[in-house]
Parts: sequence; C-alpha cells; structure tokens
Amino acid sequence: MTITGDHLTLRCGLCSSPTTERQLTAAGQQACATCLKSMQLCDYCDLPTAAAAPTDDHGDLCVVCTNTLGLYPCDECPTLIGHGDTCSVHSALRPPTFTCDHCRTQRTNETASLATHERKFCNACVGAFHLCEDCNLFDEYSTAFDDNNSTQAFCNGCACDHGYYECQRCERLIYQGDYCTIHIDQAAYDAIHSYNFKPEPIFHGTGPRYLGMELEINVPRGQLGECIDDATGALGELGYLKEDGSIDHGFELVTHPMSYRWALESFPWHLLDNLQAKGCTGDGIGLHVHISRAAFANSFHVYRWMKFVYRNASDVQILARRQSSYAAFDDHERVMVKETCKGERIPPRSLAINTQPEDTLELRVFASSLDIGQVQAALAFADASVSYTRDLTISDLAQRGGWNWHSFTRWLLTRPKYSPLTRELESLACAC
Repeated sequence: MTITGDHLTLRCGLCSSPTTERQLTAAGQQACATCLKSMQLCDYCDLPTAAAAPTDDHGDLCVVCTNTLGLYPCDECPTLIGHGDTCSVHSALRPPTFTCDHCRTQRTNETASLATHERKFCNACVGAFHLCEDCNLFDEYSTAFDDNNSTQAFCNGCACDHGYYECQRCERLIYQGDYCTIHIDQAAYDAIHSYNFKPEPIFHGTGPRYLGMELEINVPRGQLGECIDDATGALGELGYLKEDGSIDHGFELVTHPMSYRWALESFPWHLLDNLQAKGCTGDGIGLHVHISRAAFANSFHVYRWMKFVYRNASDVQILARRQSSYAAFDDHERVMVKETCKGERIPPRSLAINTQPEDTLELRVFASSLDIGQVQAALAFADASVSYTRDLTISDLAQRGGWNWHSFTRWLLTRPKYSPLTRELESLACAC
C-alpha cells in the first residue's frame, strides 16, 4: 500500500499491482480486478478463493472453510470428505463392508442379515439364529410356540407384544393355559366346561328357596392343573367348573342349587382356604348368587325384593365390596321394576339383578373372594333379603321404614342363622 498525494493506493496481494478494489479474498488478501476474474467463490463463505476444492454436499470450499468444517481430501481424489469417510464416487466403486455383531469380523462383498436390537449378522453366523415370523428379524431367543399343533417362530419382543408366554414344562410359547399341547394334562382341562355348559340341576337341602353360587377365581400360572384337581375333588356332585370371559387365567366355580342352611353346613369351605394358599384370588372379578324363582311367593314379592335392593344401592355396594358396570345400579331400572316384574320388558343381564334366567334371579353385585366369611355373607344376604321382603306390608313400607337398610339390619339381629352377614356388616362398620 502506498500514498500518492491525497490518494491511497492499494496493491494486490496476489500480483502486487496497484488496485483501487477493496475486495478481500477468503484468505484475507486484497485482490485486483484481474486476479478476481480468475477466482471462484467459496460456496460456504461466499468469498473469492484461488484454490477451491469440491465436496459431496457443501459445494466448492476455500481452504479456510475446509479447515473450519474439518474436511479432508478423499484418498483417491480431491473431493473433500469427513474424517474416515469415502467420497460418493469411490464409495460406490468399493465393495460393501460391515462388522458382524456376533463374531465381530469385518465382512466384504456380503449383505448383512438384520437382527433385533439393531444388530447385523454375517452369513456364517446367521444360521445359528431364528427368523421371527412377525418382525422378520433374526434373534437368538426365538422360540417355537404351539397353537393347534402348528409351530411358528417369534423373537421375545414380538411374543410378548402378542401375549404369548412359555409353557410351564418347556420353552414353547403358548397363548392360553399353562401347558403346550405336548405337556398338557388333557383330563384336567376337560374339567373346565364351556361358558354355555348347563347340566340338569341337582338340588341340595330343603327348598323351595335355593341358592346357586358362581364364584370367579383367578389362578396363578403353573397352578391351574393342581387347582382344578382340588376344586373338582372337593365339589364332587355339588358343582362344576366353567370358562368365563372376565377371568384371564382360572375358572368359575358353579354350584348346583343349595338351601342356605345346607350351604353353611355342607359346602366344602376348606376349598377356599386351599385355593387361596396356592395364590388364587378374586381380584377384579365377581361372585354371583342365583335365587330360585320358586323362593318368591308371587310377582309382588319379586317387586318388593328388587325395590329393596335397588333403593339401598350404596349399602349393598359397600357389603358387596364393589361398584361395577357388570352389576350396574341403574335409576331407570329401579323406576321400571314394576314393568319388569310383570314381564313387560327384559332388562340387560349386566344389571345388579339379572332377570333373564328362566328359573332364577341372579344377584350379580358381589366382588369375588376366597375369604370364607365374605362368601358366606353373600349367600346370607341373598337368602335374608328374600325372607325379609316376603311379608312386608304396605304399613311396614309407609309407616315403619320397611325399605330402609337400618330396618333390615335391625331385623337381622333377631335371626342368628344370618350371623355371617351380621359379622360382615359389623366388620365393614368398624373398617369405616
């Protein structure tokens, strides 16, 4: 740079000739118009550069931007690439390589087989693995499952997603039950009848007020065969076992009709203790009590009984230990009880009282339980509520609070045979 008179003269940093241009190159040098014409612009910083190198994705870059971005020339051409990469031209010419995640060997000219957990296997290793028929990936933990004598292969993740689990005696995956078809004790499973099974009733005790119990029971996996044997052995001709859609793994214990007194004295109550000791529960499922229609004096008696149950919904639900859409207390149904008793309408079966059975009325309100006292209290309430409402008069209802829960519990105190119900009510009152 020189000063001539009042003018400042710049010199080109490339050819040293005087220039009035004030354009700097990417390297920070002054450049004359002649030199600028021979330069190209860096595609990253937009400044003129005497030496620009091509890249795969950034365009042509000056030396400064190349260093800033950490790029290097390809081993086989001037194309700038990231460290350890290969330019697109020469990478396409090279054979594919990958490292097998099983033997850790780098493989060339071979297509990797994809496996679960984002792994890749070489041809030599993939034969030791199974191809999952759901996700189409290989996995060393794939296991065949048995379903209607057919086998497939699933990885653990897909098997779990579809609800499969291992047979208790081998590694085959099954969808229901405890055992695959190879290991199942078919005789034991035949004891669980279908949902629609309904044998000819065998009556026990003195009628006409008979109760039939349906007790839904959850059974731990691996215990089903043994629990079936316990239940069928203890019940004998008193009852049988059925499937039920609300039970994930277990059965519904159904009794033939029993009088209340006979049930207290002769039902094998020790069975509930035995099943509970094996881990069985009534969690999330129900206990239903069928009451013979012959137990009611007439349709007016049915009306009084249904009204009593519906009018005391909150107290009944406390006793029953549950509120459920499968045993609903519906205000509309309470209002329409008279029409139901006359046979003018058929309400849904999922109400607190199911009136659809031909020979019984089903009280569906109770939570299942393997506690002997709670189950006996359920039977006691079914029997006592029918007995209580049998002789209620208009005066009892209008003047003496016959509909009230308090009147019913006071009536219970004079009838010792319902002591299981009285004890349960006292226990619930103390708990509150």
